[in-house]
Amino acid sequence: MPKSCCAVGCKNHNLMLKRLSFFRFPRNADRQIKWLAALKRDKPDGTPWVPTKHSVICSEHFITGKPNEDHDHPDYVPSVFSFAVTNTKTVQQKKIERYENVAKRKIHFTSPDLAVKRTKEGKYSNFTVITHMPYLNNAFMESPARGTSAIHRPVTSSEREMIYSEMDNLRSERDRLIQENDKLSSQITTLRLSSSIIENNDVKSNFYTGLKWDVFLSVFTFLQTFMTRTPLASKLALRDQFFVTLVKLKLDMPFEYIADQCGIPSSTLHDMFWRWIDLMSTKLDFLIHWPDRETMKRTLPSVFKVKYPRLTCIIDCFEIFIDRPKKLNARAKCYSNYKKHSTVKVLIGCSPLGSITFYSEVWGGRVSDTEIVRSSGFISSIYHHPGDQILADRGFTLQDDFASVCSAELIIPAFTKGKSQLSAEEVETSRKMSSIRIHIERVIGLMKNRYKILQGTIPINMLKSTTDEASTKKQARIDKLVRICGSLTNMGEGIVYNEESD
Repeated sequence: MPKSCCAVGCKNHNLMLKRLSFFRFPRNADRQIKWLAALKRDKPDGTPWVPTKHSVICSEHFITGKPNEDHDHPDYVPSVFSFAVTNTKTVQQKKIERYENVAKRKIHFTSPDLAVKRTKEGKYSNFTVITHMPYLNNAFMESPARGTSAIHRPVTSSEREMIYSEMDNLRSERDRLIQENDKLSSQITTLRLSSSIIENNDVKSNFYTGLKWDVFLSVFTFLQTFMTRTPLASKLALRDQFFVTLVKLKLDMPFEYIADQCGIPSSTLHDMFWRWIDLMSTKLDFLIHWPDRETMKRTLPSVFKVKYPRLTCIIDCFEIFIDRPKKLNARAKCYSNYKKHSTVKVLIGCSPLGSITFYSEVWGGRVSDTEIVRSSGFISSIYHHPGDQILADRGFTLQDDFASVCSAELIIPAFTKGKSQLSAEEVETSRKMSSIRIHIERVIGLMKNRYKILQGTIPINMLKSTTDEASTKKQARIDKLVRICGSLTNMGEGIVYNEESD
C-alpha cells in the first residue's frame, strides 16, 4: 500500500528511490497533540486536521531520522519542516549535543561512589532545594502559588555532595573556557596583520614599515591629528590603517592579500591607502627640503672638503617600471630605450650627507635627463649660489645652463668623444669624482630597497592625476608615492660613508 508523508509541503512517499522510513502517529494522547502542534496542518475550511490510522510522517522530519521515546530527546516530536527556516542543521546538531551532555551528567550524578572530599559535613546545612533536579528526572517544577514555598524538603547529604560537585565542575569548565578564549583572542591579534606585531620591536618595525618603532609612533602621532573621523575608522583602527599603508609601500604586497590579513574588503583597504597617501604627501613633504648655506657648510663631510669644498648637491635620474599604457601616444612617451620597458623617470638630488633634498615631477621614460633638469626648475638661483658645485653623470651636459643662470659649476665625468682616449689628468679627475658621485646611486638603491613599491611594475591606476582638495592642484598619484618614499627614507638610517676607502 502506498504511503505518503502528511507533513505540510512534503512530497515523500514509499515508492521513491531514496531510502525513507515512515512512522505512524503515537497512541499517547499528549504526545500526539505535540506532534499535531509541530505539523501546523489544518483542513481547507480552517478546522484542525485529524490524523487517521494510515497517516504517517517520513524520517526526514526527525533530526536522527526516527522518533525517540525519551521526553527530552529532540526527536520526541518531529521538528524538521520546510516552514521552520530557523531550524538549520547547525541548530539541530546543537540540540543533539545538549541532549547527549545531559545524558552524560545523568550517568555522572547517579554514580554510587560520587563524593567530594573537600566539602565538610554540616556546611550549608540550612541549604534546601527541590526534591528532584530537572536534569536528573526531566520533571520541571511548576511555579508555586503566591504565599507557598518552593522548597519541598531538606536536601540529603548525598544530594548536597552531588550539587557541590556539579558546581565545582561548572566553575572549572568556566575557567578553562575563559582561559581558552583569552588565548585564542591573543593568537588572533598576533596573527592578524596589525601594528601590534611591531610594537616595541625595531627589527619587525623596520621589516614592515622601514622605520624604527619610535619613529613610526612619532609620525603616526603627528599625522593622526590631521585625520578626520570617517566610517573607515570603525573597520580598522587609525594606527593599523597607517601601518598597512606603510606595509604596502615597504613590501609591495597586493591589496587583496593585505585586506585578507586584516579581515576587511580590498576596496575598503584601497580607500584607506589613498586617504593616508594624500595626507602624508601634504604633511610630510617638508622632510624633502633644500638646506640653508650654513647647514651645508657645517655638515659637509671631511672627504668632500678635500675634493669638492663647495659641493652642495649630487643629482641623477632614476626610472620606475609601469604597466604599458593603452593609448599609443602615452605608450610612446613612457617607453624607455634604455630599460626596454614602459617607465617613468624622476630627477633626484641629495646632499653630501645622503639626505634627499630635491625631487622633480615624474616624467615619461622617453624624456632625456637634460630636459627634466631644465623643466624641473632645478637650474635656479633659489637653490644655487655663485661658485656652488653640483656633481652629475656625463649625460647631464648642462654646464652652460648652470653657469649662465646661477653661476654654479656642474661637474661631470670627461668624455672620449672626438679623441682616442682620456688624458691622465682627466682619468684621475673622473675617478675621484665617481667615488663621490656614486653616493646618489646608493641613495636611490637605499630608497628602492627600503620601499619595494618602487621596484615592481606600478599599475596604471597609480599614475593618474587627482585633484588635491587643499590646493585644488592636480597631482599625479605616482608623484605622491615617490615623494612619500623619499620623505620616509630621510627619516630612516642613511647611507654609510667610509672615508678611509674614499
